Amino acid sequence: MRKDIRELIDNKIELNKSSVWVLENKKPFRYSEGCAAESYLNKAFSSAHDISSNSYELEEWIKDWSSEYHLSRKRSQLLRGFNFDKSKKVLEVGCGCGAITRFLGETFNSVVAVDGSLARAKLARMRTKDMENVSIICAPFQEIRFKEHFDIIFCVGVFEYSNMFVDDPAPFDFILKYFHEMLAPDGVIVIAIENQFGLKYFSSSREDHNDIMFDGLEGYPRYGNKERTFGFVELNDLIKKYFNSIDFYFPYPDYKIPSCVLSERFFSKVKAAELVGGFPSNSYLCNQKPLYDERLVLFELDKNRMLPFFSNSFLLVAGKNNETPVKLKSLGLIYSYNRLEKFQSITSFIEQDDGSVLVAKTPANAQDKVESSPITLHKCQCTWVDELSLHAQIRRRVKERDITIGELFAPCKPWLAALKSLSSNKDGIHLLDGKYIDCIWVNSFISNGECKFIDHEWQWHENIGLNVILIRSIYDFLNDVSSMRDLNASLRTGSKKYLINEIARSLGIVITRNDFNEFCRLESRLGQVVYGESYARRWISVKATLWNKSIFSFALSVKTIFITLCKRLINRSHRLLLECTIYLKSQQAE
Repeated sequence: MRKDIRELIDNKIELNKSSVWVLENKKPFRYSEGCAAESYLNKAFSSAHDISSNSYELEEWIKDWSSEYHLSRKRSQLLRGFNFDKSKKVLEVGCGCGAITRFLGETFNSVVAVDGSLARAKLARMRTKDMENVSIICAPFQEIRFKEHFDIIFCVGVFEYSNMFVDDPAPFDFILKYFHEMLAPDGVIVIAIENQFGLKYFSSSREDHNDIMFDGLEGYPRYGNKERTFGFVELNDLIKKYFNSIDFYFPYPDYKIPSCVLSERFFSKVKAAELVGGFPSNSYLCNQKPLYDERLVLFELDKNRMLPFFSNSFLLVAGKNNETPVKLKSLGLIYSYNRLEKFQSITSFIEQDDGSVLVAKTPANAQDKVESSPITLHKCQCTWVDELSLHAQIRRRVKERDITIGELFAPCKPWLAALKSLSSNKDGIHLLDGKYIDCIWVNSFISNGECKFIDHEWQWHENIGLNVILIRSIYDFLNDVSSMRDLNASLRTGSKKYLINEIARSLGIVITRNDFNEFCRLESRLGQVVYGESYARRWISVKATLWNKSIFSFALSVKTIFITLCKRLINRSHRLLLECTIYLKSQQAE
């Protein structure tokens, strides 16, 4: 039996047929993503056998941004790395359709979740229907009179709406004061919110809530009573009025679909621009090209210790005491996500006694290694290298006007020499042990003419040609810079295959047809084994990209247009069939 919530509050409240507790005389709640979106989620939750926070089955229902937000497994990665005590009593304010609620129910023994929308509260109940420890209340949270205090209050993606749903001259202060009063003496709040000065807003991204470009940067001058976010300093000052301790965390690319969560201390310990640049900003309401290269800007911000200020989102934990009892278990975490489940891993950044930072990679299933022919994923660790990778060093120079291919890629010579020293020569071909499969430029660091390799989590079960590793490095690099504007003229000439040959020649290497074939075979097999892709489709994709990117892009465009036309034809057929059915029924009735 679920706990009778009437024992916890003074208000008159009843349990409806959907197992949602509804406040008597509840006022209408204006927030909704639309009946179609909510109906679609209803169907997904009703059909799926696995509705957990880590459900692959629910992810198969993702079709657009709205469904991704509610069904992505990444949602729980925002909170998964914290040292939560399961015995703590939890209140979630603004539970929406239950994505975070589900994770809280899996993590704590007692969870009360509140949302003002009855339709969304029903969906949250559906997402937690098998959880006796979770109670869902439909009511304006500020109108509920709880008889007990909570240990943790979660407010994820809700605080920014205070202007719209709290009738008070200072709605944000009102909510924080309410949270303070509702918490136990050592209680904490956990708030996730967008950053008013997120870096993406200085480019082409529109404000996430109202789709108006630069609206947040200008201080939200258009609609005074609508949703709004805050910058780092203003939010910190606002929280400090009511809470004695605040710990800021920074999810990347944002709190909505995070792959990485980093602490403020992590940024004080290392230069993190290259790391966070690996999680490009998402623009959810439009698909415009950015006005600048975000990663180059991140490097400049890092020099000035401004990365936290311009992060796209904040995750903060604020406590009533001088120290917050809820902490991230390490300096930061990265979750691999785009691999098959057995090959997913977690990267932890751990502060050592001597002040250094240890980078530890562990398979998500906590095993020391995961093997599936022809590759093995290993648990591994190394000390953080506080320099730019070889990949980043070259990338920073690709816009230089008066530089040749040879000059641009000259820093790669120590890398090449290091790999040659590790190789064996068979019939004139340099072969490397499979453990060096990922020693591409992004995992290589040059210091004082010497090369250091990191990230040895993968081991291929066969030897690999040195030239194949070189092709992998150049191919990865060219893909990375392909969308950059104003590239050096030498990088805008010819196909990727032509450029790979030219770059290799500048390093004294001649790439053969067999080298390219082996590279295509390796990439296709990796795509198949690690990512679950079709071998044939991946092989065609790599070959076509090497041959002529523009032709391949055109082919993809034609395919997209064809699929769209087919979908429209099917939809029209369905409508015609429905109209015919309605007509026949009306004729029968007559």
